[in-house]
Amino acid sequence: MMLCVNKNIVFLAFVSALCSADVIAIGQLMICRPIFCAPLIGFFMGDVSAGLWIGIIVEMIWINAVPIGVAVPIDVSVLGTLSTFWMCKYFMGLHEAAIWGLVLAIPFAYLYKLIDIWGRDFNTKLMHWVERRVQNGEYRYINIGVAVGLFFFIAKAFLFYIFSMTIGGWIYRFIYSEFPNFVLKGFQKAWYLLPICGFGMAMCNFRKIRILFRR
Repeated sequence: MMLCVNKNIVFLAFVSALCSADVIAIGQLMICRPIFCAPLIGFFMGDVSAGLWIGIIVEMIWINAVPIGVAVPIDVSVLGTLSTFWMCKYFMGLHEAAIWGLVLAIPFAYLYKLIDIWGRDFNTKLMHWVERRVQNGEYRYINIGVAVGLFFFIAKAFLFYIFSMTIGGWIYRFIYSEFPNFVLKGFQKAWYLLPICGFGMAMCNFRKIRILFRR
């Protein structure tokens, strides 16, 4: 069963798209966070522990990357999902390969950010279209607008993951094979040092929080 799912990129892309949709589209059950989605992909690929470790690294380093209002940060679920998938598919169990996957996933996360901004513009136009219909008394278009917007959100994430898992996987595997030994040794050390760095960044973010007390 694990081997079957491991080869099914379409299935994994759909699961990843559902996790990304949890950011703002549906649920908000926190399944979009790397601490959940990275181990989930690792489970389907056969290496939960590596997915959990990657999720911890991403979670702590990018803990303040939260969409609030009109702010559109990078999608941290992309970082955890892609790096876990690439490592498990091409170099199972190699920690240095996981760190390289995390590095390569960063530009893909910024690419998805641009796609997400474009998608929000589309949803704004869809909302105005629904508003004009409602003003004419056609209230059924509210449900239609919600369904179309949700479908579009999941579809764009699904297509993005199909592209990233395949095209990005080829780039990932090709460049990794060209790394000299000293770079790979650096990635090995980063596997253990990045959680410490992430803990420091998390503490730094908490220090910036101001709590107001009433007397």
